[in-house]
Amino acid sequence: MLNFVEFLTGVWHYSAVQAGLAIAPGPLMVPPFARIVAPLAVRIGGPGRVAVIGCLVNAAAMLLWYARIQAAPAYVTHLLPSQLLGGAGVGLTIPALLGAGSASLPAARFGTGSGILNMARQIGTVLGVAALVAILSHMVPGDPVGTFRHGLALIVALFTGAGLVAAAMLAARPRVAASSQPAGAPTATGPLTGPAPVSSATEL
Repeated sequence: MLNFVEFLTGVWHYSAVQAGLAIAPGPLMVPPFARIVAPLAVRIGGPGRVAVIGCLVNAAAMLLWYARIQAAPAYVTHLLPSQLLGGAGVGLTIPALLGAGSASLPAARFGTGSGILNMARQIGTVLGVAALVAILSHMVPGDPVGTFRHGLALIVALFTGAGLVAAAMLAARPRVAASSQPAGAPTATGPLTGPAPVSSATEL
């Protein structure tokens, strides 16, 4: 969001009101896509998989803007598609990450666990903004677009990294669950008990 506002006001010379209206379509895409996180998680096997999809959609949105960014204003054809795609990605990512992180918390620790999750998200936001500001502070007077591309490359890397971490956790969780099962305990497909119910913790 900061990257868009700085670009719109500094390169395309939008006013603060114009910049706010220009980035509004992105946040407006968040609620409808956040509403489909739960049914989509049920369909594809857990909120962790939705989080991976959301991170990749966000990375794709930033890559699209990286390819289309230019000094001449062209909002509808260049910036708006990235805004809409990025808003959809945020709507999928944040609820899915919070759901995946809190799914296995016992009721007595849900408040503490949720607080830790939100604290980690805020720390990540602070570090990401600080890194972006550090990049944008070295603006090249004759080539501002190049500097903003460097910032976009950072954002793409962060979203891609988040998606890879979520995917790695998805791959590791079944092995962890299997290794923690006591010896002699009935298996998930044992002939006497039938398929065992899948807990929320294994859906990450």
